[in-house]
Amino acid sequence: MSSVLQTRLNELRFVDGIEKVEHVPYPTGDQFWVRFNRHIDFKKINELAKKRGYTMMKFGGLPSKLPGRLVEVLWDGVNHVIAKNPNVLVKLTASLGIEPDGVAKIATDLHGPYQIFMAMNEEGIQLLYDYLGLKYVPPPPPPPKPVVPAKPAIPAAKPSVLAPPTTVPRPVPPAATPPVPKPASPSTTPPPTVPSTTPQTITPTQTTQSAIPSSPNPVTKPQTEKKPTTPS
Repeated sequence: MSSVLQTRLNELRFVDGIEKVEHVPYPTGDQFWVRFNRHIDFKKINELAKKRGYTMMKFGGLPSKLPGRLVEVLWDGVNHVIAKNPNVLVKLTASLGIEPDGVAKIATDLHGPYQIFMAMNEEGIQLLYDYLGLKYVPPPPPPPKPVVPAKPAIPAAKPSVLAPPTTVPRPVPPAATPPVPKPASPSTTPPPTVPSTTPQTITPTQTTQSAIPSSPNPVTKPQTEKKPTTPS
């Protein structure tokens, strides 16, 4: 609760003719209720409303005539509404119980013979103070929103002509792991022989048949003729 609202509650509570002062919060906006312990002078309030460009009109004529407890269900006791220049259509709908936008409204206490003045905004409170003959002090304006200083623009740094362009090293991919050879499956077929590439050394004392060339024509030895032997 603001300090201005608390001040108004304190100063109106002890004014002659006022029984109770309440601050009633609503989702659509807070209201300032003043319950009187005597009848309100409707002629005086109507004249003060006209000076400020408002009109006091009757409200809820049809639902207020309902019988029994049905009245308390469908009618909240409001019988006058102070609005800004209402036309004929607004007055007709107001008599049916459709409440127009206004600055204040006056309701009859369903549990007593006196009225309740309900101010809907600051203009309604100012009209109430004029009716009571009190000095109206407007609330202070809301504090201005803090201004966030704009960040100074940082000029972009110009690249140096003499400085070589910087190169970003590329990431080296990891070396691929060679595949592991699978073990050969055992087989009954013997592996093929691979000729050895190591040169064989032949000593001079060793002779092989393959080293001696074969003669094309065989050489035959001459046979010696045997002489007959004489008996002695």
